[in-house]
Amino acid sequence: MGKLLFLLAWITLLQGCCMCLPEPPEPQYGGGVVRNADFSVGLHGWSAFGYGSLAEGSSPAGNRYAVATNRTRPYQSVSQKVLLQNDTHYTLSAWLQVSDGVADVRVVVKAAGDFIHAGGVAAKSGCWSMLKGGLTTVSGGRAEIYFESNATADIWVDSVSLKPFTKEEWSNHRDASASTARRKTVRLQATDSAGNPLPGAAVSLENVRNGFPLGAAMSGEILRNPSYQRWFASRFTVTTFENEMKWYSTEPAPGREDYSVPDAMLEFARSHGIAVRGHNVFWDDPNQQPRWVQGLPYPQLLAAASRRIRSVVARYAGKLIAWDVVNENLHFSFFERRFGWDASTAFYAAARMLDTGSTLMFMNEYNTLEQPGDMAALPARYVQRLKQIIGGYPQTYYLEEILREAYAHPAVQGVILWAAWRPQGCYVMCLTDNDFNNLPQGDVVDRLITEWSTAPRAGTTDAEGFIQAELAHGEYKVTVTHPSLNTSVSQSVKVEMGSGSHYFIQV
Repeated sequence: MGKLLFLLAWITLLQGCCMCLPEPPEPQYGGGVVRNADFSVGLHGWSAFGYGSLAEGSSPAGNRYAVATNRTRPYQSVSQKVLLQNDTHYTLSAWLQVSDGVADVRVVVKAAGDFIHAGGVAAKSGCWSMLKGGLTTVSGGRAEIYFESNATADIWVDSVSLKPFTKEEWSNHRDASASTARRKTVRLQATDSAGNPLPGAAVSLENVRNGFPLGAAMSGEILRNPSYQRWFASRFTVTTFENEMKWYSTEPAPGREDYSVPDAMLEFARSHGIAVRGHNVFWDDPNQQPRWVQGLPYPQLLAAASRRIRSVVARYAGKLIAWDVVNENLHFSFFERRFGWDASTAFYAAARMLDTGSTLMFMNEYNTLEQPGDMAALPARYVQRLKQIIGGYPQTYYLEEILREAYAHPAVQGVILWAAWRPQGCYVMCLTDNDFNNLPQGDVVDRLITEWSTAPRAGTTDAEGFIQAELAHGEYKVTVTHPSLNTSVSQSVKVEMGSGSHYFIQV
């Protein structure tokens, strides 16, 4: 069997990640291809994996489940063999509990020597937690599903599901979800100053700003390269700065602050109507501190960190849509080790006090979605997986798939691609070459920007003064002309989720 590519678990983690219930619900999709998914006929179809011990458990309410007991190895658990199809998406879910405390539990798919971490959850004792994940097969064959945990507690397993979807089925579902989440059929009525309908009025609609921000990071190179400026400003509505706002860039020596570069980049973005996400106030990676910060004693470090957050947040307060207040503090803990476990809490509180407007406060991380089966989310595993994807499959295909999945999910409010241009090459992925001709990845982005926008529309109102159109969420300029008017009248209309679908254009 060929290699399996892990793709879908990050999508399904967006929902139902944190529920802990006294009894598990029924298996999703009736269990899909899993036999005896709810253990209603005991352990039929299930086996002990890794020479472990397997027992049947039951709750006072009569619910039956499997118990992997007497565990001395991480992989000792319950398992079932399945047959996977070629080129197919699978969603995978299960409800898990452990006999004591809290333990990280992964679901693993073993196929022809490959061990694919297809999802994970922090399982607890006393209640059932839902694991959600998935995978995509390149070629089919025999496989085995099992669970693993570094903890030696018993693992309780119930309501397991492995549901296949063809690429066409998945795409159709995604398109339907995107249509619901991102588009709306609206009715606009043109009326005169007295509120009377204007039949036969000519109406045009122009998309001024898309309701789903799709952007990219920018580098300081944009300040001195007109081609980069034109390419960037012609397509993106949101950005973040690659390195230029980071502490080591703005204060390379103690007390010697220089914001000239991020100031100029912010002004460029503002002048082109591009919103900016601030990146970042602090980075918890000890290797990413300014050199002079790394060895500071506690009192001097506290003073320097206090000066840093007051300086950068106050300077850009009200000018950004969001702040990455602490970067990567699931992976690293420089400030927690120096200041205590609640260092980040204090940083977020200070940032909110300094920027009291509507600016969102984020904790920027990686591997939170890309590798849900990797509970430790180690950087080495992230790099290994990234190389595997880039080395074995078309990058443009997966870029488009991931962007479409994000667009179709109503909880995702926008996307910024980490693809800042540099003449010597980009961090992971470039969208354009050094002459600002699109690479295939750039073509994908442009195609989606166009697809997710609404082309200019024109029409004529009916006898009641109405015109109907299906529009992507966003801001529109609506222009109305009528024989009874000496001039045309324009009005701004914002189409968004839950805002109603009937608009009046009074002329």
